[in-house]
Amino acid sequence: MHLISIHTGHLSYPDDASDGGKGYCNVGWVLHRFEALVSARPVMKSGKGIHIMGIVPLRGRTVEVLSRDEIRQVHEAVFQILEDPGVKIEHEEGLDIFKQGGADVDRQKQVAHIPASLVEYALNHAPRFMTVCGRDPKYDLKSYKGVHYSSGHGATMVMDIDTGERRPATKKDLETNVRIHDALENTHFIFPEIYPQDVSEKALDRHISQALLSNTEKPVIATAYSGKSAKDLLQMGIAIAGSEEALRRRPMFTVSLGIISPFCFEPDRVDVLIEMCRFGNPFQIYTIPSSGTTSPVTLAGTLAVSVAELLSGLILTQLVNPGVPVRLMGYAGTFDMRFGAFTFASPEKTLMAAALAQMLRFYGVPMGVHGSTTRANALDAQVGYETGILNLFAALSGSDVVIECTSASLEDTVTSFPEQAVIGNEICGFINRILQGIEVNPDTLAVDVIKEVGAGGEYLTHTHTMDYFKAETWDANLGNRMPQEKWIESGAMDIREKAKEQLKKILASHQPKPLEPEVQRKLQQIVEAAEA
Repeated sequence: MHLISIHTGHLSYPDDASDGGKGYCNVGWVLHRFEALVSARPVMKSGKGIHIMGIVPLRGRTVEVLSRDEIRQVHEAVFQILEDPGVKIEHEEGLDIFKQGGADVDRQKQVAHIPASLVEYALNHAPRFMTVCGRDPKYDLKSYKGVHYSSGHGATMVMDIDTGERRPATKKDLETNVRIHDALENTHFIFPEIYPQDVSEKALDRHISQALLSNTEKPVIATAYSGKSAKDLLQMGIAIAGSEEALRRRPMFTVSLGIISPFCFEPDRVDVLIEMCRFGNPFQIYTIPSSGTTSPVTLAGTLAVSVAELLSGLILTQLVNPGVPVRLMGYAGTFDMRFGAFTFASPEKTLMAAALAQMLRFYGVPMGVHGSTTRANALDAQVGYETGILNLFAALSGSDVVIECTSASLEDTVTSFPEQAVIGNEICGFINRILQGIEVNPDTLAVDVIKEVGAGGEYLTHTHTMDYFKAETWDANLGNRMPQEKWIESGAMDIREKAKEQLKKILASHQPKPLEPEVQRKLQQIVEAAEA
């Protein structure tokens, strides 16, 4: 059995995205012994010192649900799975690429049996971090800069904020949703949270990308469902950036390929991967196995499937264009045997997310794990406990992107409740304070202050309190901290009412910088050409 380990050298990360988000480093990957891989984690140097790759919760003390030996067992299982059964590639050029890379390809079954040497090749060439840029550089998402939160994706229904009616989603709803997330400080990465039902399916992906790129200055995950659509998306990006060179230098979006569990690459999505990777645009691979239906019912078995699928996708990207930046993302969920329904909202899901973060940190690649999508059908206490617990655990797990933290969607992404995005933003603020941990130094220990105040004294009026209270304590925006009587006097608003009020203020006042009129015309022309 081949085991991969890392020899870690000095890693130097630039403070900008002038390399098109690739961020190469001089880590040498060798086939050696397992212990070196686990103990030698990738590090980065910045102006603030040395940090572990990815999220740095509690100054590096991440939640780890797997032991060192369990990581080894998963790793060995993944290598076996990649060779047998291998992966199904319903794409002739994709099979050719794997064959040329050294895989054993069964043309009749359209299956590539992947050797350990190809995993080594991919990990040796894939950048250790990636950057997706905002139109405004202050929003650049750099995978080594700590935890980042994303919005959700995929809702086809909307709970109307004015009428309370549950209705099919429109393109206008998507545009509004993007504007909301552009305003929320804890949404760092904007997904297509709403799939509009009032546009033609033929050009749905172009409509979604147009809405995303036109209504935020933050980085986005755009959509492309075919090779032609990927080319159109790149043309949109070139129109906004000003030139092909400018888009390569500051890529403002990424696109994802979803591997259909177990181990299937759809032909149209392979076309997208090839187009985007050949251009050199940052790319993402994701997988959504359902334990008990499309993956083993055991969590360890589903974890092994997830890792094998993600590594197979990474291999394909690096065979297409060695060095293209790629993020690996997992959305493993569970299947409710009572109701015959898939769900993301389960304790097992968050254990698998944390375990996946460990495995991807083990391989030293940019990563994203799923935070929360609630299964609740109404905006109630279930939404609160599911999103709070799942997002916190995922943020503590060591991933540089936690997916759907500020999502407005309920019903496992089916229906968007716009005010939930505002509540999710508050939850992420709460989580941020936990991630900061406790700073221990002579000033914060305050021994001199304690001696000065003495037994029976008070700290409220001390200058030390004035100096530190804002930095040390998090202040809720939506959550109530008032006594009952004062809360009643102030209108007795619950959190949903307060979130609606804040949402309406955002919609009335917040407008991201618009694209230039000529750029808007070019994007519209691309959409209309796809409709023709």
